[in-house]
Amino acid sequence: MLNKLLKEFKDMSFTTKIIYWILFPPIYILSFLPMSILYKVSSVIYLCLYKLSNYRKQVVIQNISRSFPYKKYNEIKSIARDFYMNFADLFVEVLKSISISSEELTDKLTIEGFEFVENQIQNGKSTIACLGHCGNWEILNCLPAKMNINIYSGYKPIKAPIMNKLLFDIRSRFGMHLTPSQSIAKHILSNKDNPSLYLLLADQCPKKVNSSYQFPFLNQETSVLPGPEKLAKATGSAIVYIKLIRTQKGHFKAECQPICENANNMQEFEITKKYLELLELNIEEDPSGWLWTHKRWKR
Repeated sequence: MLNKLLKEFKDMSFTTKIIYWILFPPIYILSFLPMSILYKVSSVIYLCLYKLSNYRKQVVIQNISRSFPYKKYNEIKSIARDFYMNFADLFVEVLKSISISSEELTDKLTIEGFEFVENQIQNGKSTIACLGHCGNWEILNCLPAKMNINIYSGYKPIKAPIMNKLLFDIRSRFGMHLTPSQSIAKHILSNKDNPSLYLLLADQCPKKVNSSYQFPFLNQETSVLPGPEKLAKATGSAIVYIKLIRTQKGHFKAECQPICENANNMQEFEITKKYLELLELNIEEDPSGWLWTHKRWKR
């Protein structure tokens, strides 16, 4: 993947390369600002998104209202407001990750329950971790600095070469291996001698609706990506859910919650249903932490 990315950068037009090298230095310098200042920047971003531009505000309110039909409008509005604050914080936290040291970043992430994953890998079995767009999911890119195992993350390349390279650099600087999502099954099967942990964000809206993968989720009939369950069964992997919550501003806890040791021992759809159940509990515990701007139910 790295060679492919370098080739893509090499193949960029001269103008695109110039734009990248003009934009990157000031962004890199900004990332050295202390978080106390960056969070003030975050407050300005919040005002722009929530107060001035109303960025996807209708989508956010609609998503929250349908997900929590028993909540009053003031509660819905409060969740939406807190979501935009957290969303703005995410921007500056990702910006900071461009230059933050490994020690500083890993101190911001507490992990629990990952002994299950380590035991699976010691026994020669890869583990697939499902997670959602909760809290600051980008902070999980520092997991390789906290655990002495190989960790891969499903990666969907962005069409814009400049953003693709910038995000690749950010996500891989702490040892995370990025693998195109469509290639993960092939990678696990061809990499059996090197069992690893594979992270998959699985709460997006699928491009195509499969009636077999529609389940109740957040009080709505919801189409779900079938990939994680099919991948786990095809590779005989263990599967877990990573619960991610914000414990305080800029600090997070990732809790590994096992779903099964061998996906082939599970009934059809059992893994998907369990994943949705754990994701829903994660969202209910911290409703302002999920990515409500995503048009999750557009199909």
